[in-house]
Amino acid sequence: MKGELTINESVKEAIEIALIKLLERKDINKITITELTELAGVGRSSFYRNFNSLEDVAVGYVNRIYGEYFKTKPVSSNSYKKRYFDAFLKERFRFVKENKSVFLALDRNGILYNVLLKMDPDIKTQYLVADVSESRYFSAMVMGSSAGIIEEWVSGEMKESEEELAEITKSCLLGTVKSLKDAF
Repeated sequence: MKGELTINESVKEAIEIALIKLLERKDINKITITELTELAGVGRSSFYRNFNSLEDVAVGYVNRIYGEYFKTKPVSSNSYKKRYFDAFLKERFRFVKENKSVFLALDRNGILYNVLLKMDPDIKTQYLVADVSESRYFSAMVMGSSAGIIEEWVSGEMKESEEELAEITKSCLLGTVKSLKDAF
């Protein structure tokens, strides 16, 4: 993290980085809190003071690096919605690809989908649509769909480009809406 960190932020970051290192070579269910905190160079109480589970640590790590990544990107919610959504999808997929080893480790440990659902919780507000009265549910649907698509992409070794995956995502969302319309 850039800039000066508080002591607690430094401790959390050390725990997060240590977990990712462990996940890249070991199953999550074989990682002990003692092993994690020793690698992080902090006491066990630091873990319990900051996190409820190893999955929470993974979510914290992904959210931190995700926030740092998007601070450097020109994607803005003030952009025209369609263009913004397309650019946002491509950048989100690019972020995952640039951090491939992390996401592969999360997938291998069976926690990728849950981490993705908790990734950048503020992003849900990006999908609020003024003319849809149930927009918070629409946001939840888009986030769940996005998490599922990323999970499938990661488990398939990320063969498609970010641009192709953005098109696939939009096509899937439109296909879902059309199928539901046709069903009713």
